[in-house]
Amino acid sequence: MPIPGLEAIDAIPARLSPDELTLYSSSSQASPDIWVAHRSTRTGAFGPPTFLTAENSASSDGNEAVSSDGLTLWFQSNRVANQGYHLYVATRASTLVEFGTPGLAATVNAGDPKQNDGQPFVTADGSELWFSSDRTGGLGSDDMWVAKWTGNGFGPPTPVPGLNSSVEDWFPTLSADRLTIYFGSFRTAPGAKGSLDIWTSHRSTVNDGFPAPTPVDELNTASAEGPTWLSPDNCRLYGGLLNSSGAFRLFVATRQP
Repeated sequence: MPIPGLEAIDAIPARLSPDELTLYSSSSQASPDIWVAHRSTRTGAFGPPTFLTAENSASSDGNEAVSSDGLTLWFQSNRVANQGYHLYVATRASTLVEFGTPGLAATVNAGDPKQNDGQPFVTADGSELWFSSDRTGGLGSDDMWVAKWTGNGFGPPTPVPGLNSSVEDWFPTLSADRLTIYFGSFRTAPGAKGSLDIWTSHRSTVNDGFPAPTPVDELNTASAEGPTWLSPDNCRLYGGLLNSSGAFRLFVATRQP
């Protein structure tokens, strides 16, 4: 179903605070900007979005991710001339103030500045930073990569075996316990329905690799849809759906515990 208050917004992704009262997103158009919207209850409507002044630039800024405590913001931008998309990070001391000036996330950027890193996702416990990238070492044009927290920063990223394919694999979205992942993929494996479908995989422990993913039949259509955030209880999956007019609309899909 559409997200109340944001039904007419052309945007993707939807990244939320753990209480689901704050939502970050950006336009799905060619030169997006990052914005935030708030609501007072989980089932209520979001108010009008406001733009993040310090993070947005004249270039393309978006596909943001926010830490569970709301103090760190990750996003992708192509603001460096003649280079690809890179990951940027901004912090703040309190959720009552705005994020500060962002800096380049040098520890997770590809060695080739023309390669692209984007669509960051930070796990709920802050131990892993997932993102999509076309850097050397993957299987396709965009693969999912993960960098693990070392205590003073994220270590070197590695591709995710078992989940990546030879086509674009986007929007890695993990459950709070890191045992379930949802992501969008253009693969044409059995069960695929459209250009971009939602796929999922579940593992027994965080030390295990993810087994081969399966499509989420009840959410996939002949159009394009991608997951972007999962509630802590695993009962509400947020994402974006391409409508008949060629615009992305944010959605939330629910299920019983």
